[in-house]
Amino acid sequence: MLNNEQVADKLNSLLGTLRDGEKGFAEAAEHVNDAQLKSLFTERSGQRATLAHEVEAKITALGEKPRDGGSVSAALHRGWINVRDAVTGRDDSQVVAEVERGEDVAVDNYQDVLGESELPADLRVFVEGQYAKIKASHDEIRDLKHGMKSA
Repeated sequence: MLNNEQVADKLNSLLGTLRDGEKGFAEAAEHVNDAQLKSLFTERSGQRATLAHEVEAKITALGEKPRDGGSVSAALHRGWINVRDAVTGRDDSQVVAEVERGEDVAVDNYQDVLGESELPADLRVFVEGQYAKIKASHDEIRDLKHGMKSA
């Protein structure tokens, strides 16, 4: 089994991913023209904030401190790091494509944590619950992107 510090490190990597997504969705919402996309991205930014608060609570319950940023490895894999640059002056379909790229990274980061065989069972259930929400969001954004391509 992983010790509390190791578990907190895994959760901190997810926390960085969620904070990136929160900011990335907010940026995307500012740069799309379509009202439904603005609403969707604003909602997802709020979802990521909520999930981040849940992760912070788990880290604190372990007696550890949530990091202000993500982990070093998360920083290397931030799908959202250049969202402002990527979406400024782009059309909605390009913004959606950039959002999907960020969601790909979020899915990968959750899968990495779930791939840890020594993750305590209660935390595995918690991470799986969050992963289901992240994956559903990813799939919706992916389908939206493909629908925009064929339109």
